[in-house]
Amino acid sequence: SEGDYDPATKTFTYTGEYEAIPGMKQKIREVIKIVDKDHHTFEWYEDRGGQEAKTMEIAYTRKK
Repeated sequence: SEGDYDPATKTFTYTGEYEAIPGMKQKIREVIKIVDKDHHTFEWYEDRGGQEAKTMEIAYTRKK
């Protein structure tokens, strides 16, 4: 994957490909948003026949 960081929105965005099934590469986009020092979110998008679809979202909270 390759990506960028936007300091204004505290967001990392990565694009790449993966093979869930051998021989079938799929384009993906990953987005990590830093909410604050104790929280961030992870979003996973997949290309579904030319349409991008969010297939996963995880909200992380630091354990204190």
